[in-house]
Amino acid sequence: MKVLMMAGFIGAMALSGTVFGQYAKVFYKDTTFETADYKVEIDNVVALAGEVKFRMNIVNKTNDWMLYNSDESKIELGGNSLDTKDKYILIAPNDSKRKVMRAVGSKLNDARAFNFVLDGFYKVALKPAVATPIFRLPASNNEFVAGNFKITLANSVKETARTDVKFKVTYTGEGLAFISPSKVSVEMPDGNLYATSRSKADVFAMKKGDTESFQASWERMEGGSKMDMQLVEMLIHFNGVFQESNQTKFNKVVVPFGWNEAMTLGKK
Repeated sequence: MKVLMMAGFIGAMALSGTVFGQYAKVFYKDTTFETADYKVEIDNVVALAGEVKFRMNIVNKTNDWMLYNSDESKIELGGNSLDTKDKYILIAPNDSKRKVMRAVGSKLNDARAFNFVLDGFYKVALKPAVATPIFRLPASNNEFVAGNFKITLANSVKETARTDVKFKVTYTGEGLAFISPSKVSVEMPDGNLYATSRSKADVFAMKKGDTESFQASWERMEGGSKMDMQLVEMLIHFNGVFQESNQTKFNKVVVPFGWNEAMTLGKK
């Protein structure tokens, strides 16, 4: 009789969801919070045995760039502090960006609650763009220095129908630098400036010592041989491309999560 009673007790616990670790996936409730400067929406929160992941939508409510450095955030779960390391996330003024956040560990589906310590939000004030020399193509010199930026021509294809150039940039300054590849333009023999066809290239950030690459391209231009990119000299301008910045850090926010029992039981 005692054996039967104990078996019934364990069965009841299993049905109620109180026996930790019995679910392959544990789902958590969505949450949203906001400050005067930004809004964060978190959904699709799930814990597997070896991973916790969720989707985060960050809305920048300011007229400045915003930076989220996930290196500074942590997930506190089951007595452990889990890293959420990833690249910088940059959010343009009055824009938003989505990102899937992940942290790895073991027996992460044992817990029914955890905290996301959301730290690493910065408001970014860009300094005036660094003055740069005009870069001639074909290149007589593959490298130049502008302020704390060292720029090197990595590769180029210069043809009548299309010109592609790839540059490497190394940042030697302090703090964060911002590179805007979409602002690269070329001056042609007619005296006009033509924007790169890669007009949707994302702005990216660099720390001291980082080396990154970016590209610019131009399609066939009207004007006959006087505008033939294979035949004429092209003058590449980097107006507004290279900028340094100052950052103001926001206070960290601790976001609690409780499990969604109904969804967890329904997905079992």
